[in-house]
Amino acid sequence: MKTLLIYDRPVPLNRELHRHWRLRANEHFHHVAALNALPLVGFEFALAARDYPVVFAGESAAQALPVALVGLRADENLHVDAEGRWSECYIPAFVRRYPYALAADGERFQVVLDEAWPGFNTEEGDPLFDSEGNESESLKRTLGFLEEYQGHIRTTQAFVGELNRLGLLESKQLQRAAGDGDGEPAPVLTGLWMVNEDKLKALPAEQAQALLKNGALGWIYAHLLSLVNLDRLGARLAQRSATEASAA
Repeated sequence: MKTLLIYDRPVPLNRELHRHWRLRANEHFHHVAALNALPLVGFEFALAARDYPVVFAGESAAQALPVALVGLRADENLHVDAEGRWSECYIPAFVRRYPYALAADGERFQVVLDEAWPGFNTEEGDPLFDSEGNESESLKRTLGFLEEYQGHIRTTQAFVGELNRLGLLESKQLQRAAGDGDGEPAPVLTGLWMVNEDKLKALPAEQAQALLKNGALGWIYAHLLSLVNLDRLGARLAQRSATEASAA
């Protein structure tokens, strides 16, 4: 999954170019309405698990990264309505950091922003820089959040690496139930991975203890417990399909 997949025109934050820019609050989420999975980092598992299936997505187990599954059809986020409003559920940090991000620049990272975001303007909202060209308090908080998020990405990548080292991830295909009222053949979601609980239980005590001590075991069980939300996601799809059918 591309890091900047929701950014239409990402450019480096520039103190001169963006000196007079402001960011107006915008609570619409049209920019993620066509995504059926959103990246997660490990510290979010407990929060996201209350609302979404937390799975791993990638072409291989080695490439898999954790995501919140938010749709069962391609190009559809079932938690964003036609007006761009998010449902009463947890919003992943990946979405909340927008329209900013940290992008790799060689061995370093640079702050980028999406110039296409309509919330940027020069008249209203929180300024990016103060009158002297220094970072505003709002921008400082944003930069702190981005740095913290990047640290969580590294921790999460190490966590997935440990799952693979222990051989715990297995490929899964998800197919929504047929006959949900939309008249379409039930599609199969591929490229998904989940922890094999039987293999987890069979780990030697020393390895299981290590997962407990470093917090990985909690993340694993948050993932496993979250899978009950697949039924809730299916119900949300059935409701949307029924609405679409009635409007046709």
